[in-house]
Amino acid sequence: MKKVVLIISIFLLSFILNSAAFCQTQNTLLEDGIKQYQSENYEEAIDILEKVREQEPKSSLAAFFLGMAYKQTMTYDKAATNLEDALKLKPAVKEALVECVNVLFQLNKLDEAKKWIKVAQEQNIDPANIAFLEGMVLSRERKYTEAVASFEKAKSLDQSLAQTSDYQIGLCYMNSRKYKYAQERFKATASFDPKSDLAAYARQYLEAVENTIFYTRPVRITIGLSGAYDDNLTSKPRLQSLAGSTDSPGSNVFSPSLRIEYAPLFDGPWLFNAQYAAMGSFNERYVHTRDSIVNTFSVIPGYNFGRFSISMLGSYTNYSLRTDSDVTPDGNAGYKHYQDYYTFGPIVKIMLTEKQILETFVGYDKKNYYNQVITSAAPFADNLRDAEGFRAYLSWAWFFQNNGFINLRYEVAKESTNGSYWDNSLNRLSASLVLPVLPDDWSQKIGPMYVQLAGSFTAQDYTYPQPYSAADGSARSDRREDRIYTASAGLNWDISKNWTCLLQYTRTQSDCNIPVYENTKNLYTMGVEFKF
Repeated sequence: MKKVVLIISIFLLSFILNSAAFCQTQNTLLEDGIKQYQSENYEEAIDILEKVREQEPKSSLAAFFLGMAYKQTMTYDKAATNLEDALKLKPAVKEALVECVNVLFQLNKLDEAKKWIKVAQEQNIDPANIAFLEGMVLSRERKYTEAVASFEKAKSLDQSLAQTSDYQIGLCYMNSRKYKYAQERFKATASFDPKSDLAAYARQYLEAVENTIFYTRPVRITIGLSGAYDDNLTSKPRLQSLAGSTDSPGSNVFSPSLRIEYAPLFDGPWLFNAQYAAMGSFNERYVHTRDSIVNTFSVIPGYNFGRFSISMLGSYTNYSLRTDSDVTPDGNAGYKHYQDYYTFGPIVKIMLTEKQILETFVGYDKKNYYNQVITSAAPFADNLRDAEGFRAYLSWAWFFQNNGFINLRYEVAKESTNGSYWDNSLNRLSASLVLPVLPDDWSQKIGPMYVQLAGSFTAQDYTYPQPYSAADGSARSDRREDRIYTASAGLNWDISKNWTCLLQYTRTQSDCNIPVYENTKNLYTMGVEFKF
């Protein structure tokens, strides 16, 4: 963006040389400094003009050319000092005003820049370029509506600023999430002078905006089809003496999914997201105990305060399981209502930097179970899993490169269940990393590809003792303590905006002081997603 600003308000030397400022008493050294500046020998000009300023500290012309020389070498702090002197000394060099505002903008001294913009407007000095620079200042202050008005004014006053104004207006619309308007302005910028550098930049932003329009469309539908092999679908214990059947616990799994999301973009600070998701898990083996269908409905209204937002999550999930709920199976293994899961609570997101987001949630969970198979000899009430309690998490995400990011998350939950054997508390720490693996030119040709790495550790401690069989077959009683380790590695290939192909391997190791709950699972998944 500095490049765009620096080409604005090019100093017309011939006009200055004929102005009143040039009629000041001059010496040979000043003339030599001006000639060195005119010849683009900026370092030599600085050396000479610094001496002139020592000899003639009240020379506004020497201050002006020294400020311009420093500006050309991007020594903006010294440029600003000398250009302000050129405006304050008598006679003032009015042509220094635009250049001074430009330099103050580069230094991010926006309040000082606005002070001189006001002076220029009062004296009607170079209104087109001043309007443009006012738009730049307002844009940096994120006052996008006012910035657009200033750029439109600059464009109307000077058609040579049309391309740069449209480009900046496009950026304003993009930053204020008015992507359709941004698309129109970037198209105008690219067509104005197709071979210019600005047109090339506009085409890059145009592509980004078009992708954003697709990914932020109000209604988004995603259909997924995946196949997997789960080598321990039944969670068979590691100890064969506790495993019961010698049959292989593995099975092929087919998992179709559907997600419908409604997320309109509002002009104001209000936020809203509603989603319906459905997923099935259909197995080659153990179909009468493991096949399931899951439906989730969620609504998340919110309000954006600028650097942070507050939303309210309300979610309901219904699980249907293909099972026979009788202790002695009677062959009636159809899909039955298995669980209702409710979640409610506020989500707070804080933008720490332009690329780092902190998110936190504290909410209430409730789970109701139906058609449970109760096989324990313990009292029926001790095995009831209906639960309620709180759940909270703290998440940090850092976005880098092209769609790469790191995410760290800590979660804590407490379930108070109707049955004492299932009452528990949970602590989970997880991390994930997404890395683009293809250079930009290859991504543009065949689509971006990402490596996904993730891992988590879960400590789940149960509140009350429960009876169990030890490895030697003896009867014991203890509080159950689970330690679950999960790691996954995957490859995602966005073949196009509509199609994504994915490969993933996940390993889960469950350790427990009660041997029957100790198991290891390996899951191999391959699938595609279609978005429209």
